[in-house]
Parts: sequence; structure tokens; C-alpha cells
Amino acid sequence: MLRYIRPYLSTRVQFFIAIAGTGMVLVFLVLFGVRSAFLNNFEAYLVEQEQRRVEQVAAVFSEYYEDNLQRLRRQGVREISEAVLWQRIVNEVQRDALLNTGTLNPDIDLTFSTLSLTTLYGYQVLGTPINTPISVAVLGEGEIIATLSAPIPQGDLQPVDQVFAQQQQRALWWAGALAIVIAAIVAWLLASVLRKRLARLRYSTQQLAAGDYQYPVLTALPNQQIPDDVGELAIAIAQLAENLANTEHQRRQFMADIAHELRTPLTVLKGELEAVEDGIREPNQQLCKRLQQQTEQLNRLVNDLHTLAQAGAGQLSYHWQPLNMVQFVTQLHQQVQPSFTKTGLTLSLHVPESAAFVRADSARLQQVCMNLLNNSLRYTSSPGAVQMHLLVKAQAVELRIEDSAPGVPEAHRQRLFERFYRIDAHRQRASGGSGLGLTIVAQIVQAHGGTVQAEASELGGLRMHVVLPRLLDSTAIVSDSQ
Repeated sequence: MLRYIRPYLSTRVQFFIAIAGTGMVLVFLVLFGVRSAFLNNFEAYLVEQEQRRVEQVAAVFSEYYEDNLQRLRRQGVREISEAVLWQRIVNEVQRDALLNTGTLNPDIDLTFSTLSLTTLYGYQVLGTPINTPISVAVLGEGEIIATLSAPIPQGDLQPVDQVFAQQQQRALWWAGALAIVIAAIVAWLLASVLRKRLARLRYSTQQLAAGDYQYPVLTALPNQQIPDDVGELAIAIAQLAENLANTEHQRRQFMADIAHELRTPLTVLKGELEAVEDGIREPNQQLCKRLQQQTEQLNRLVNDLHTLAQAGAGQLSYHWQPLNMVQFVTQLHQQVQPSFTKTGLTLSLHVPESAAFVRADSARLQQVCMNLLNNSLRYTSSPGAVQMHLLVKAQAVELRIEDSAPGVPEAHRQRLFERFYRIDAHRQRASGGSGLGLTIVAQIVQAHGGTVQAEASELGGLRMHVVLPRLLDSTAIVSDSQ
């Protein structure tokens, strides 16, 4: 039923029905409970009052019983039947109740037709046996001589009791009505506030869908220090807006970077080919080499983009095997040493004597190291120094590559691994790259279960940390591909 009604109700009305309905149900439950408790307690009150009345009557019978025994003893009567004795007592009580009321308590209501008096030996003096009675003992000379009973009060209440019960019920109904009105007002106010806040969030999400990421979403948050659920939702949407804004900025920056990276080699290729076509240049070996260099730049850029796309989608293949990092780094150092010497840089290596294994793809790990070394080779001023340190720890193997000046400011170090991020946005690829290398490094290291980070080097440049989980059992060869 609610499934068909809900689309036709506004959010405010739905909240109102939910909150006010719950409040009204609670009010009715409280009223019902209070009324039931009142009736039960009132019945107990009536039973207690009736028991006190019966106790007063029992005290009267006890007093008359002892008076009759004393008179009989003074008269010399030693024996008298139980029926005769009690008949005399009942007659005297009835006589004094009618003719000599001063001898009895005027508050006592002696309605003998509703009382039942039974002696200790089973003689029924008054009335008939009662199934569920209110019973009290009648004492004579310190001993129980009879039991006086009266029925539990049922049926119509006394006028005074009826007035009291009606007053209590009327007060309960007024209190319930007032509680319902207050609940309805509070529910309407809460529903209105929630609807306004949700309306702001809805408008904010519509603005986000329209591409406006600067709309102040947190206006739906009443107190930024102690947010409620709606406030936490507003914070989440604000974070989403910030992430979308950053993504949009990166996308635009990426398009600008890619356009810039493609424009340079394409412009050179087009200019050289037009010069050959116009007969300005001769197609010699030097020209072909220059064109080939520009083509290689385009090819590297396309390969980087393809690798990054595969890494981001988790589609890069890895051939896992135990890899001795000491041997791997030593061979890498020998391979790149000539390039550093040629540019006037000193490349030193510090490795432990014992082997240290990791589970890795040697080709991918070599790609990581070559990217880091090429960055040092490209940006370190000559003459300068580059150092490679391999540290073996209990659970990890750490490779440090650090270089001398120039350094990288801390604000830029935090963003080096972002896609397409470059410290100098205007430098050419020939001197600065496309900003994809370190992003690819982070993706590959993460696939190896490791971490990579950048910090300032004591040599004056940049220090790169690559930490990989250490393989303690090198016989556990895993050669599957991922």
C-alpha cells in the first residue's frame, strides 16, 4: 500500500507522518499503560479500603464477644452453645447499630447482608460462604475465634470514587491530547528542517552533475564541529565535489600536456618534411636521424600512456619469480654506469654482501629503477653525484636512489607521483618528460606489494625510497602471470 502512496507524498509529509505517527503511537501506548495502571491501583485501593472496614467490624465483634463471656461468667453460666452465644452477639450489635449508635464507630458501615462470619469450628453465623473473599480474623481473649469475610468490591463505584476516577481519566486525556499536539508541531518543524537540508543537498548534487564543482555543499551542515548523518552526507558530497574538481583539473591539464607533447615532435616532423618537399633541405642522413628522434619521442609518449592505462585498469601482466636484489642492483649499476660517467655524474653503489630475495617481475622492476635513474640522470647538475643504497631489513628490502642538487621543494615532492604532474609545466619533453614516469613507477611498486616515496636528500637533491616485501623462502617460486 505504502509503495503506491509514497510517490505522491512530499519528503516533508513523509517525515511528518513518520515522526508524528511514531509520537502518537507512543502517546497512546503511554496513555493506555497509565490508564491500566491507574485502574489496577484503584482496584487495589478499593480492596484495601474494604479490608479496613472489615477489620473495624471484626474488632466490634471481638469486643462484644468478650463482653458477653464476662457477663455470662458473672451470672454463673459455665456452658453455652456456640449458636446461642453468637446469636446474642449479633443481636446486640444490630441493636446498638440502630438504637445506640454512640457505642459504635460512626464510620462503620455494617451491611450484614454482604458479610460472612464463620466460627473456628465451621459454624456459619452470618451470610453465606464467599468464593474470593476479603477475610480478617476475629479475636477473642487473644485467640482466633472466627473469620469475618466480605466480597471483593465489584460493579459500580461509589459516587466519590466515580468522580475521582473521571477526574483522573479526564486529566490523562488532556495530557495525551497536549502531547499529541506537541509531537505534531515538533514533527512538522523537524520535517521542515530536514527537507530544507535535503533540498540543499539535492541542489548541490544537481550542480555537481551539471559540472559546477564550486557550489558550497556544506551549507546543509548546521554545525561543522558535531555533524549529524545529514551533515556527514554533506561532508561526503563536498569531498566528492573536491575530488571531481581535482579530476577535472587533471583532465584538462592532461589534455594540455598531451597536446603540448604531441605538438613539438609533430611540428618538427611537419617542418622538416615541408622543407624537403619545397626543396629547401636535402633528405640526408642527418635529417633522417633527426626525424627518427622525433618519432621515438612520439613512440615513448604513446607507450607511456598505454602502460599507464593498463596499470590503472589492472591489466599489466606480471611474471613473478624470486629475485636476488643484490645481484639485480649490481647488474643495473654496471649497465647504466657509462651513461652517468658520460654526463659528468658519479654513480656509486652500496649493497650488502649476502643475498636478499623479493618476489618480483624483473622486467617491471627494471622499468621502475630505470625511470628513477633516468630522472637523476636528466635533472642532476653536472658535476654531481648519484648514490644507490640497498638495505636489507627483517621483513623488507629497501632501495634508495638519491642525487645531488638541484633539489625539489616539499610542496612538489608530495605530488611527484600524480599523473601528468611536472614541476615546470612549460619545459619540453626533451628536458623534462611527460610526467608519467613516476606514476607508472608507483603503479608497478604497488602491484609488488611495496611502497615508494620521495624526500629530500642529504646530497642536496632528491631521495627515492622503494620498499618491497622480503621473500624469506627463496624456494617458494610463483611463476604464474597476473
